[in-house]
Amino acid sequence: MAHRTTPRQNLRPTGVAAAVGLALALATPGVANDPLRQLLISHICIACDLSGVVLTRADLEDADLTNANLAGANLRQARLPRAQLTQADLSQTNLQQVVLSAADLTGANLSGANLRQATLTGSTLREVNAADVNLERAEARNSDWYGSDLSGSRLDRAVFNHASLAATDLTNATLTHSQLFRANLIGAQLAGADFTGADMRQALIRDTELAGAIFTDADLRDANLNRTDLSAARFCNTRMADGEINNDHCAELGLSPDRAVP
Repeated sequence: MAHRTTPRQNLRPTGVAAAVGLALALATPGVANDPLRQLLISHICIACDLSGVVLTRADLEDADLTNANLAGANLRQARLPRAQLTQADLSQTNLQQVVLSAADLTGANLSGANLRQATLTGSTLREVNAADVNLERAEARNSDWYGSDLSGSRLDRAVFNHASLAATDLTNATLTHSQLFRANLIGAQLAGADFTGADMRQALIRDTELAGAIFTDADLRDANLNRTDLSAARFCNTRMADGEINNDHCAELGLSPDRAVP
């Protein structure tokens, strides 16, 4: 008779199990006064001061770091899928190649953080302070950044397909060769942003501020640009929503209109 297997259960420590785990961790000698050990043992460290700690390659799946202070910490290549980081201070933190898929960072402070090649798939980052953040080559599809400050940030070659960037401040941000297929940019501040080579097909870009934004070699086919003033934006070899090529500002940008469009 064939052996029947049962599906693996979700072992995420929530509710009573989480409380028991924390109690056991705190009962370990020295843990109560050592927030880093507490975190590594129980994956729970609410409102802890972990500023400047080194957690490279740490496995902190499902960790609860609500209101924690991680300013200046090194979490390079750490794993924090489904982590709770609401209102956490992650300013100037090294988060290169970190895994934060399905994590909740609502209201977190990420200013000046390094998130290069980070995985943020399906994460919630509503109303975060992410000014001057490095998100180059980050994987952030299906993530939610509603109302966040990303001004001056570097998002070059980042993947934001199907992401919500509605009402965000992307003033002077660089998004060269980024992927924004079907991204929601409704009401975003995009003044001075650089979208050179960006894939913005079917993106929602209505009611946005585009003064000084650059769209050289960008693909805007089938994008929704309703109620958006394009007159102050700059285009060269740009595929517009209707599929036509816009070369209106090639001379101003010092570029040749004869270059091949990707």
